[in-house]
Amino acid sequence: MSKAQWIWYFGDYELYHSLKLHSRREEFGFEYPPFWSMKTPYPTVSFEKEYRSEKADIVRVVSRHKAYFEVDGVRHPVNADVEIPAGEHKVVVNTIAVSGLPSIYINSEYLVTDDTWTANNNTVGSSLPVGTWEVYDSPDSDPEEFPFLYETKTPVKSTKVSEGILYDFGREMYGIIRIEGVSPDANLRVIYGESPEEAIDPENALIRETVTGKDCYALAPRAFRYVCVGSDGKEPRSVTADYEYLPLEDKASFTCSRRIIKDIWDTCAYTLHLNSREFFLDGIKRDRWCWSGDAYQSFMANNYLFFDPEITKRTILALLGKPPYEQNVNTITDYSMLLIIGTYEYYYATGDKKFLESCYPRLRGLYEFMNGRTDAKGYICQVDGDWIFIDWADMDKGGPICAEQILFWKCRNSLADIADVVGAAKDAKRYRNEADDLRRSIMRDYWREERGVFVDCHTTGRENVTRHANIFAVLFGFVAERRARRILRTVMTDETVPPITTPYFTFFELCALCKSGKLTAAQKKIESYWGGMISLGATSIWEKFDPRAEWTGHLEMYGMKYGCSLCHAWGGGPIYLLGRYCLGVYPTSVGYKTYAVEPSLGLYRHIEGTVPLPDGGSVTVCMDREKCTVLSDRRGGVLRLKGKEYKIPKGRKVTVKL
Repeated sequence: MSKAQWIWYFGDYELYHSLKLHSRREEFGFEYPPFWSMKTPYPTVSFEKEYRSEKADIVRVVSRHKAYFEVDGVRHPVNADVEIPAGEHKVVVNTIAVSGLPSIYINSEYLVTDDTWTANNNTVGSSLPVGTWEVYDSPDSDPEEFPFLYETKTPVKSTKVSEGILYDFGREMYGIIRIEGVSPDANLRVIYGESPEEAIDPENALIRETVTGKDCYALAPRAFRYVCVGSDGKEPRSVTADYEYLPLEDKASFTCSRRIIKDIWDTCAYTLHLNSREFFLDGIKRDRWCWSGDAYQSFMANNYLFFDPEITKRTILALLGKPPYEQNVNTITDYSMLLIIGTYEYYYATGDKKFLESCYPRLRGLYEFMNGRTDAKGYICQVDGDWIFIDWADMDKGGPICAEQILFWKCRNSLADIADVVGAAKDAKRYRNEADDLRRSIMRDYWREERGVFVDCHTTGRENVTRHANIFAVLFGFVAERRARRILRTVMTDETVPPITTPYFTFFELCALCKSGKLTAAQKKIESYWGGMISLGATSIWEKFDPRAEWTGHLEMYGMKYGCSLCHAWGGGPIYLLGRYCLGVYPTSVGYKTYAVEPSLGLYRHIEGTVPLPDGGSVTVCMDREKCTVLSDRRGGVLRLKGKEYKIPKGRKVTVKL
């Protein structure tokens, strides 16, 4: 019998913590709720299981909400010991939570709460396998509290400034500021900043507050590197921080012959750590929200740093919500598509068919919502309430834009793959036919054979070309290799085409370059772009970076003096790029049952690193210009070098001379 855990309706744990998370954003002293609809846990849930006991058993159902449980139709109270005779039994626990998360815990000799239970929301056809998480494994643990850990941090420097004392904690972090030893009747002014400029600017800093009436303070958890504390009484005796974090283990590593790459790797990894919380967040200071586009790239980096499936699943469920669907994810059409694409890619990396089966009705519902908002030609277009994003870039959005349509094509194919896995063959055929129809339309309306490019929009007559649609066409295999090579020449390596200025789409661009065999170009961009931020003192990766900007320009965004996030999850792309294309590790079948190691030095004289595999496995690669050595603890791998393949034995090194 498995170990007892708290159980809840599938997906409701994620929705409950999503509500808590999305209620915490602050700007300029105001609470800032999200501008999209939020789904909530079902208030009434019934948990069910049939089981057999060899002898009489004492059962206690632990619940923090109103509930009763039935054994073979006889009702009993919760939070009390009940003797159940030996034999075959059917147990039903009915709960209601006016607020909070309906959940229960049982740990008796013959009956425990685990993933063999089902739950329903008291409507026909709503029964699903329950949700669980192994961290909630005792009656005292509480699924309504997220299991963060804390570590005390002290400032590395303090400086007197006009606004008070500026405390520098050395690098970006998220936590609880503790202030001790001030006058109980003093007004205490606290300003948070990712830069020193922000922390001493009370008019423009996004996060600040004034508190009074105590001599010791533990403030709300927030992000900062710098904190300025001013008081009309005596100076604080001490200012410390309780660093709040999720204990995810780095299972990957990467070093090479260029020192800057180690700095980039470490900074990207730290950025991903900071934004890996209840879910993958966009940034920890300004939004502190879960955005699907940011999360999609975090899924990819996760597989090459932590390979933690739980945070990816939590994020998918929080973003996916539940039917009925009345708007796109985060109101952004392309983010709905990326969620469907990312869910299939999660399955392909892990082989977690059970999760896919549980999610499929919701994924299908989200798709039908999107599909109902197309124009007469079947193109995704701007509809009231929708946001066509793609990237922070100047592109022709005067009509349906090409990048969105190629993403929609990829989304349809991903949903078809999902339908195949869950046994919905009729759905899969329909989605593939719709994808094929869309591809023919895109090639007819957006492709310019004489120029070798996709234009942004075919309805405005402007024939504007940006990188975005062309990158998607190469990255997703939308065009054959011959056309992909043309796009490389006409767009991706043409400096007259406006450059991308966000790490978000720079990542997609570098993936497309690497897929096309242009690893050296990608490596140069990693050094110049991510290395450019580090050379300016970044301790985490920024939301945007334009090397041409002055320092204050790096801090500005959205019309705010300090609106740019200096710790943004979509900046972690080099983790994936270096593991996937330099170390060259990738799955060739579902769940890494088979995988390839296809390392490449590019600019580097030497590379060495480890890539995690599912269930705690790993593969280590060491390569220089003379030889390549690979060690893996998994069967099914092949080393590919110079057109030849070498089987990778489990637990034994394979070395190939170059």
